[in-house]
Amino acid sequence: MFAAPGINYRMPRVSGLRPGILHRSGDLTAFTADEAGALVAEHGLASVLDLRSDSEVARYGPPSGLFAHGVRWLRTPLTGYPRDTIAARRPGIADRTRYLHGILTEATPGSWPLLFRELAGAADRPFLLSCHFGKDRTGVVVAALLALAGAPPHEIAADYAAGMTDLVAKADRFKDKWLRRGHTREEYLSRLRTSPVTMARWLTEVTERHNSIQDALLALDVAANDLAQVRGLLTAPAPAPAPTPTPARPGPPADPGDVPEGRP
Repeated sequence: MFAAPGINYRMPRVSGLRPGILHRSGDLTAFTADEAGALVAEHGLASVLDLRSDSEVARYGPPSGLFAHGVRWLRTPLTGYPRDTIAARRPGIADRTRYLHGILTEATPGSWPLLFRELAGAADRPFLLSCHFGKDRTGVVVAALLALAGAPPHEIAADYAAGMTDLVAKADRFKDKWLRRGHTREEYLSRLRTSPVTMARWLTEVTERHNSIQDALLALDVAANDLAQVRGLLTAPAPAPAPTPTPARPGPPADPGDVPEGRP
């Protein structure tokens, strides 16, 4: 069976999004040099926007496998939002929805404007968004980008849930986290499972509270020109392949009596 590279890696495939431009994943350090090489060779991956905090980078390290193939590492930490909303051992959908909304509205001031400035300069070529698990911070950012590209809510919700199988299958990579917090493995697995209902409810909440993702981002001081630039890059059609020249068809054999033009 084919194993997906890294952790929780995929390319969202939704309406309105330029094919192959946006990649998402968890734990950047999980990519081997060979996997990173394949992402560069097959998809043209040029940069990664890392949403992890300074302490996460210090604990788990930089994306060395991606470095080995020249992928740019752009630090865009998305931190400072409340975590008590998912303090329960098995948080429910309402808890998770509040958590996602906190990532959008209560992150450290300046986080979202910085992220979109970097996106405006990077999204002309294939790029990767990542945090630790690739589901909450990455989920909120990817949902915002897909909404800007015009994807319908049900497709955004389906993409949010699509990585659960891979994330749960590779959960033991995060064993240090559940041991540190005194959770059982099964309790922690329940935290890794993503439901489309959570994302659908959050998208509805954003619309009810802010009118749209775009309006919410503008209220967070994301520059309007950065939003416009990112939207244009996400929705631009992929370059058409160069036409293959048609080989010249041989003409009929020359008659021995023919005289080339211009010669007596």
